[in-house]
Amino acid sequence: MDSHDSSEYQVIRERIKEKPINVKKLLGRFVLILLGAALAGAIAAFVFISVVNHMLPEVQTVMVNIPPDERISPSDKVVSGNSGKSSEEEGNASDTAEGQQATEAAQEGEATVSEDQSQIPEPQIINQVTEHVSLTTEDYRELYRVLREAARNVEKSLVTVTSTSSDRDWFDNTYENTDRASGLIVANNGIELLILTEMGVSDNAEKMSVTFCDGTMAEAEVKSIDGIMEMEVIAVKMEELEESTLTSISEAKLGNSWVSSIVGSPVMAVGSPFGTPGGQAFGLITSNSQELSMQDRNVRLIGTDIYGSTEATGVLATYEGEVIGIISQGASTRDTVNLIVAYSISDLKELIEKLSNGTKEARLGVQGTDVTADVHQSDGVPIGAYVTKIIIDSPAMDAGIQSGDVITKIGTTEVKSFNDLTAALMKCQPKDKTVVTVQRFSRDEYAEMTFEVTLGSSEGDMVS
Repeated sequence: MDSHDSSEYQVIRERIKEKPINVKKLLGRFVLILLGAALAGAIAAFVFISVVNHMLPEVQTVMVNIPPDERISPSDKVVSGNSGKSSEEEGNASDTAEGQQATEAAQEGEATVSEDQSQIPEPQIINQVTEHVSLTTEDYRELYRVLREAARNVEKSLVTVTSTSSDRDWFDNTYENTDRASGLIVANNGIELLILTEMGVSDNAEKMSVTFCDGTMAEAEVKSIDGIMEMEVIAVKMEELEESTLTSISEAKLGNSWVSSIVGSPVMAVGSPFGTPGGQAFGLITSNSQELSMQDRNVRLIGTDIYGSTEATGVLATYEGEVIGIISQGASTRDTVNLIVAYSISDLKELIEKLSNGTKEARLGVQGTDVTADVHQSDGVPIGAYVTKIIIDSPAMDAGIQSGDVITKIGTTEVKSFNDLTAALMKCQPKDKTVVTVQRFSRDEYAEMTFEVTLGSSEGDMVS
């Protein structure tokens, strides 16, 4: 029917190809999926943490509070108030008044006693018997066993602080330096154990650790330092300690070292009195009247008859377990370098509180003493903090304060002794601006002068 040759027709063939993959689009979708998963995970984690924090009790850092002691000076040398009476005279007046009251009460009671005298039985005469007691070696063993137990109770609040730093020798070989010193557990803020130790132990330290009385070790970090007293407080995280360690250690009981009756009392040197940890030594307090004049602070020294190392560290404690001194052989005199000497703990309590709370101590940069009642009355020197030395490049020098000035006010706080000056500075912060009022001798009389001072820091920028 069709006259055309079939060869003239050609079949049209078509190959269907798969659609090419869009790599960019696929990668974009993959990224979106990952972002969505990450977002979902973050939301889940946030919800989980919120629920856990709500269920668990909240641990908060609390401020450390160490109450100051009542200052009882053996010499009672500072005139108090405007009455012109020393604290000794006031005490005598008080004792006299109490004695009069007691006498009157006794006289009133004599009549009653005489009325009932007939009812009192005849006194019996008892012969006093004096027995000679001989101590055996077993008695001495028991005595020293009791002393060891008293020292061990103090050791619960002591630690060994170890610092490690690396150095290189002449042949470029690396070696480690290790320093050790005793530390005292002074407080905890709910999160950290706070330990008082000497500042040099952390100098250039790459790692610092603490060994407790049960042998447990933990890493420590510096909390705060005082470059003038060369002391620091280091901190150990309580969460890193086992429950057994927390039950075996204790915070130190800080006693009152300002009482005049402390001389002649038995005392223990615990920590490293012979230069190595774990030492114990026993003796008597021989003195507590010497004061060490330092920047913005006078610290009383407690002397003992205990022979120890010139590198000794640790504490002095009573047999009741109260710490009354921080051993510091650097304060010993040339002819008694091997007798244990300690800083009076009562002079350090405010400083320990500041360091434990991580706050820096403000510095004025003066050394001085109190104005005694005799000097005030005979020479007319005003009551206050008498400046004996100005530290070079200190805020006091920059402001124009001079040796011989008598500081009577810090801001609006009256200063009647050098201890008052220390207490006033404790309430300030570094870089605070304050007005220092002084009495300066000029033209045969004292005249009041004021200086605006920007206080410095005790962290080491003013160490003489």
